[in-house]
Amino acid sequence: MKRRWLVWMAGLAALSPLAAMSPGCSQPKPECTVGTAIVSPYVTKFTRVGGDAEGPCARKEGTVELVGMQMYNPDENGDQLPDVETKLVAIQTAEFGDWYRGGATIDPNPDLNAFAIGAFASIGPDANDICTVPTLDPAEVVLMPGGAGEGGAGEGGAGGAGEGGAGGAGEGGAGGAGEGGAGGAGEGGAGGAGEGGAGGAGEGGAGGAGGAGGEGGAGGAGEGGAGEGGAPAPALGSHKLEWRNLRVYVTPANLANQFEAEVTYSEESCSTTYKVVGLWPMRDCQIYTPNPDPEGDPIPTGKFDNDKCTNPNSGISPDLKVKCDTTVGLCVLDADSIPAFR
Repeated sequence: MKRRWLVWMAGLAALSPLAAMSPGCSQPKPECTVGTAIVSPYVTKFTRVGGDAEGPCARKEGTVELVGMQMYNPDENGDQLPDVETKLVAIQTAEFGDWYRGGATIDPNPDLNAFAIGAFASIGPDANDICTVPTLDPAEVVLMPGGAGEGGAGEGGAGGAGEGGAGGAGEGGAGGAGEGGAGGAGEGGAGGAGEGGAGGAGEGGAGGAGGAGGEGGAGGAGEGGAGEGGAPAPALGSHKLEWRNLRVYVTPANLANQFEAEVTYSEESCSTTYKVVGLWPMRDCQIYTPNPDPEGDPIPTGKFDNDKCTNPNSGISPDLKVKCDTTVGLCVLDADSIPAFR
């Protein structure tokens, strides 16, 4: 399976040496924000904390999933001027984004959103450098008969949305907000991992998770199946994610590169609650060998290198406690809660 390289750039904030030596000077606290899905999704770990331990709603137990987030200011009084006193956060899993953008046949009801939205409780972080979104409107996708479309996740990965409001879609996915909008899902799905992305079915396939895709994606399915090594297609009907107590660590040196939350995943017959921790940006930790074909992509070896997660040039903050998760070949937080420092 070919793999194309993607490059994300992450900026690192640092104090000026002169400022650090000046008495009485300190770095002001930044405003609350999230790691933008336009650059990269979060890599998250799901741990069950309540509800059904078996059955379809328990399928996320122990999984590593991609989640896209984007912060934006809503319009003030509908006059297209941003309300600077309110910061909204849109959050969407790669799976829901893929379904929304054509990976499955879904109920087109405009009142259903594949992404959840909530507001930060304050403009800036609290005394513990935590920004909190206490409650969010639920994300819900209703799968209908008709099978999956031709694609897995597309080439956009998680990213920006189009202009003009919640649900509007550009080429990127439900992560990014356009001019005043929360973002719908375009080509690539929110939180999806660029070329390869997360799930979806191939031509005539049943959908579901596939083998390893692009830059850490979950892979699409092949022709007529659920994907190499993948799970069965999800059940028809309602699939809902109810996020709450989203907590993002925000400092000048570690700007929204880790979060935790609680989420309840429900289908029509069950409900399971998970603790979720996430790392931003996404980084691959698999080892590749050169392709004999000079035009070909590097070849995955099925082996992994933890140093790719801790390398100072990885784009991941050297302050964080991270490790390579060998089940998906991605760097994850090596902790069950935040802040997760070495």
